[in-house]
Amino acid sequence: MTRQRIIASAILALGCALPAWCLATSAVTSGPQIDYQPAVIRSSDDGARIVVFERLDNATLYGDLWLTRSTDGGTSWSTPAAIIASSANERHPALLQLGPARYLLLYLKGGSTNSSFRIWRATSSDGIAFSEQGALDLGWSTGGEINPHAIMHADGTLTLSYQRIGGGSYLAQSTDGGASWDLLRTPIATGSQLPRVARRERDGLYLASYQVGSSALKIYVKTTHDPYDWSAPAQEFAASGNNHDSLPVVLADGAFALFWIRQNGNGFDLAVRRSPDAVNWAAPIALTNTPNEDDVEPHPLVGTSPREVELYWGRATTAMDYDIVRLPAAPVLDDVVFADDFDGT
Repeated sequence: MTRQRIIASAILALGCALPAWCLATSAVTSGPQIDYQPAVIRSSDDGARIVVFERLDNATLYGDLWLTRSTDGGTSWSTPAAIIASSANERHPALLQLGPARYLLLYLKGGSTNSSFRIWRATSSDGIAFSEQGALDLGWSTGGEINPHAIMHADGTLTLSYQRIGGGSYLAQSTDGGASWDLLRTPIATGSQLPRVARRERDGLYLASYQVGSSALKIYVKTTHDPYDWSAPAQEFAASGNNHDSLPVVLADGAFALFWIRQNGNGFDLAVRRSPDAVNWAAPIALTNTPNEDDVEPHPLVGTSPREVELYWGRATTAMDYDIVRLPAAPVLDDVVFADDFDGT
């Protein structure tokens, strides 16, 4: 093993951030706009990476949804284009491909009052142009649904996690591609925010993560085999410091990985923990260590490797000047061996 590999493995084992020669990020968007909250998929139609993100108005912080694509593995990106844009506040995209030439986009949409917020649906046949289909009926008589996150099962079932303003975290499922959803209003956790769910296909195990608090937030997780019963006790996942923006995924080998951000100096940095069973979690791997930058909302693109993922997030080097950036190979194991050595051995 070369010196660079030994150093990288040692740094990972200590839960420290990797040096720049291991973790080189590249820009997906750039410029003075506030680009935030990426949702990313790899299209099965043409192999393109598709990123939908929210672009915020600097004065009002109202958002529109924009899209950019890469057909060369993430090396270059198309000029971003607005796909959902109106005078309303449109934010927090969740993007899925349901099948050949079938794309689904979920997002929050509302105005100046909490009761105006609903989760909306848009569809596309090419992953480029999206057509709004209206708000979802999730069984609530008043509005207040925000922050959707969606996954698709092998049989086509969709699972949606979302937040009710002032309420907590909830779940719904759809068997018709998102056109309709159950009206059960299944609670995941009361008094919680920003719920995201992953599901392991081989045994049907669900993992939900969410944050609790108002200033210094904590992250908790729950597991279940029944998506309509989240009564099992919550488990502390990140309880010290200030923790936000958790997102769980299932890796190629069936293990779970949970990405989140934690405060470091004036901003936040990214971290990940891995678990074979969603109960016993490895020590954190720090993916960034930039106390004067703000790294937020990590969204992984899982591939065939159980050791690494493509990772997308929002980064601000100055106040509120966020761009979407990409890390081609973010490690999720602390024994990752890197192939690109400086000495060529």
